[in-house]
Amino acid sequence: MKAALLRQVKDLMITQLPQPELGYGDGLVKVKYAGICGTDLHVYHGHHKTAKYPVVLGHEFVGTLVEANGELSGGLNIGDDVLVQPYYACGTCSLCIQGRDNICSKLSILGVHRNGCFAEYVGAPIKKIYKMPDGIDYKLAALTEPLSVAMHDVRMSRLQVGQTAFVIGGGPIGVLIALVARLSGASKVVISEVNPYRIKFAEQLGFTVINPQAADLLNGADQLTHGLGFDVIFEASGTRQGIEAMTQLVKIGGRIVSIGFPAEKYPVDTAAITSKEIAIQGARIHAQINFMEAIAVLASGVLDEHLYKFIDKVYPLDEFAEAMRYSIEDQEHFKVLVAVS
Repeated sequence: MKAALLRQVKDLMITQLPQPELGYGDGLVKVKYAGICGTDLHVYHGHHKTAKYPVVLGHEFVGTLVEANGELSGGLNIGDDVLVQPYYACGTCSLCIQGRDNICSKLSILGVHRNGCFAEYVGAPIKKIYKMPDGIDYKLAALTEPLSVAMHDVRMSRLQVGQTAFVIGGGPIGVLIALVARLSGASKVVISEVNPYRIKFAEQLGFTVINPQAADLLNGADQLTHGLGFDVIFEASGTRQGIEAMTQLVKIGGRIVSIGFPAEKYPVDTAAITSKEIAIQGARIHAQINFMEAIAVLASGVLDEHLYKFIDKVYPLDEFAEAMRYSIEDQEHFKVLVAVS
């Protein structure tokens, strides 16, 4: 099969590899579309601490189930268009049993620890393969995984209908969080971002955006909440400025969800955590239940109009190196897809 193989850091080539061998309980998926995300760029640059090389990149994809080594269930059949949650977990530890498979100590990820989806075929556990509901555009289906991340983040925030939310960082995940928070009944969702393209993008989706480089962030937030602060803060930037601001933006008794991965350790105002009785919740990727929820949202079509705007360019697999170059260098895009077959 044809595949985009990252032999070592920044050493990428299109080559021929054997099709994945299926263990018992695995399925083989012929990939249609796959999305490039920040994790792929981190692995490419050698910034992912646990990545294994050589590896075929990619974990956001949609395809067709063409083979299975084991029993199919849930209405799944060979030939179905499918979506795949791209994580392997042990399934037996206490965390997996609780539905927290995203933090299983044995977690491994397609495109990071195992060969991923920038290839004609990818293998995955049958229990992670879902039949794609009728009516979902294949290109939108390729956004299921990042949408699942946003579903997980909002679920972990315990956001209630009518509450207010502030998202620090208006990248793809930050904007998806904002969309899901609004869909979940937030009365006000505000984003902070410095990139002009991202600011305009978020505003076109109907969000109020504050650029902390052009305006006083805290004063702007105070005006929007009449000095009360926001019920929930999603820190999705991983920057020193965002981490410093999150405890100031949240209301007394509010909640912070920490999502961004900082480049280094930054100080957190523990005095504010204590005096305001702030709850801080970490959130890592997503659990399997969130993937199922994201599929349901896509099937409803309620976010289609917004999600189409995320897709900027589609490259064929043969031009994967150019797709990666564009993803790395261009600062005015959100999502690049690769048409594999």
